[in-house]
Amino acid sequence: MKYNQKKFIFCYTLLITLNFSFCNRRSKEEWKSRVIYQIVTDRFAKTDDDSLTDCDISKNTYCGGTFKGIQQNLDYISGMGFNAIWISPPLKNKENSFHGYHNIDLNSINEHFGSTTDLKDLIRECHKKDIWVILDAVPNHMAGELDISTFKPFNKQEHYHDNCDVDENSSQEEKENCRIWGMPDLKQENTFVEQTLLNWLDDMINTYNFDGIRYADVANVPKWFWREFTDTANEYTIGFISSDNVSYIADYQQYMDGVGDYPLFYSIRKSFCGSMLNLNDYYINSHKKYINPQYNGIFLGNHDNPRFLNGCNKRNLLRNAIIFTLFYEGIPIFYYGDEQYFDGGRDPLNREVMYGRHSTSSDAYQLIKKANDIRKKEKIYEENLIQVYANDYLYAFTRGKVLIVVSNVNEIERTLTEHNFNEGDTLCNNLKDGDCVTVVGGKINIKMEGEPKVYVLNNKNDDNNDDKKSYANILSTSIYLLFLTFILYLK
Repeated sequence: MKYNQKKFIFCYTLLITLNFSFCNRRSKEEWKSRVIYQIVTDRFAKTDDDSLTDCDISKNTYCGGTFKGIQQNLDYISGMGFNAIWISPPLKNKENSFHGYHNIDLNSINEHFGSTTDLKDLIRECHKKDIWVILDAVPNHMAGELDISTFKPFNKQEHYHDNCDVDENSSQEEKENCRIWGMPDLKQENTFVEQTLLNWLDDMINTYNFDGIRYADVANVPKWFWREFTDTANEYTIGFISSDNVSYIADYQQYMDGVGDYPLFYSIRKSFCGSMLNLNDYYINSHKKYINPQYNGIFLGNHDNPRFLNGCNKRNLLRNAIIFTLFYEGIPIFYYGDEQYFDGGRDPLNREVMYGRHSTSSDAYQLIKKANDIRKKEKIYEENLIQVYANDYLYAFTRGKVLIVVSNVNEIERTLTEHNFNEGDTLCNNLKDGDCVTVVGGKINIKMEGEPKVYVLNNKNDDNNDDKKSYANILSTSIYLLFLTFILYLK
């Protein structure tokens, strides 16, 4: 009996150790340091021949991108400093629904993207490179224009709300209980639907080891269900609502960790293509309404909106907007292809093929690499955001001892007097060698020449690398648990 107790204690402690070390679900606090690269799986990279082929992106059709294609280009992604990816919804979809939002079978992976093994291999390889992976979950609906009896597992009319349609004047109740784009709206109040969706999410995380969850169609699903979904996920969750009403969006942070900051997205577009005072207005009136803005997703483009360059066709403005997004408060989400200056219009033209275009020599690629290096070294995600200057043409803010300055014109000079630096401090723009300024008389003189600037306090001691600390802590804890296991086994 004593021997069996030893074996039980040994196995139990070892299981805890292994689970702690390798199967830990990622919390919102852990995600603060991540920078996300969003990928449309079908359009990013093919498995074998990755050359640019004839594919009409104006139509809903598969072009050949796969999980393997992403896996083969992880060095391209990590080379820019991105340590997380958000891939398209991976489930089996109706014919030609390359984007992944027309589910027909919750129990099968989209064969166009690859197999279950391919998806596991992708995530496993990501984790080897310290890249976390987001699952794009679509619990609102199934595919439209099909016989629901063919769906798996929701193949009965009782699994869906009545056939009404959402429009721009719909009430909140109608949004949650009617169809978007004519797609059958799942009835989460139905016990079978509710439990099946919750079990599906838990199974997807356990089977594939996803690190975070992105929620689609947030406004169209009852809020109480999002709370259940979030509790089941037990890791970082973020939802998107395409609205400029910050109060409406911010309320959803009660049901998930973060929200996609669309009000900021609209302010970015208006600022770099108009007046930077739009960012000032956002900072004063909108930013403070979020419960926890540090967990929100901040972005300047995605699969649902025209590219930045489509409406603001100046590459230096894109570079300024990129730097703003990477350093503002929140978790940056970068849409694939912007580093290669893609300029597609409305969906589906903004879902261009990336095949053969994974160039690391692009100046935008190199800019992002430098910016993410700074963000990581200076631990920007741990520092408060303070706006220090705004007018029509220039915007400046600090994150700790880092000063970020962006502009929407080619030349402008300004003197900053409101800041958190000391007399005699020297600040150097880490995006360009030899560009340094010194605080004299409490003033910082800034001269912009069309490009963004990230000034770092030059006499600040370097901090230890975040990842080294994190891994050291995990390793030391794991070794301690293993040692404890060994001692218990010997007793």
